[in-house]
Amino acid sequence: MDVGCGVRLAASCGRGGLVSQDTAASPMFTDVRDDYSRNLVESTQAFPSGSLFYDATPGRNFYPYNGATKLAAAIAFVKAAGLSSQAATACLPLTVSDALSIPTAWRGYVAVALQRGFLSLDGNAFNPSRSITRLELATSLNTLVAQ
Repeated sequence: MDVGCGVRLAASCGRGGLVSQDTAASPMFTDVRDDYSRNLVESTQAFPSGSLFYDATPGRNFYPYNGATKLAAAIAFVKAAGLSSQAATACLPLTVSDALSIPTAWRGYVAVALQRGFLSLDGNAFNPSRSITRLELATSLNTLVAQ
């Protein structure tokens, strides 16, 4: 079964032991119906400290075959690591050239993701809208699990 990057990110969080397996009584998203994908996706969205994917609303589409952006990955990794409280006070380095393109509410999450080595800059830019690569995902998960 070929799954999209969003489902791969959700699956990686589940298989890495970062989220407990949890499936709702009825489908949480209109476009995630099979049991395998539902288990992966709904487990990440039922995370005790809040849903890992900030841009997915229950009752609507999850878009499982779309790529996961660096911003979505940064937020998911920080939440999965239990570092949301640190994100509330973290500041992006002044050298991040595209800091203003990161929504204010999520800048602390990006800062923590960079500090912890979950993701890295592309030169001096974070590029929040760029999809993460499979190599970045693998590297990030190794860093996350090692903490």
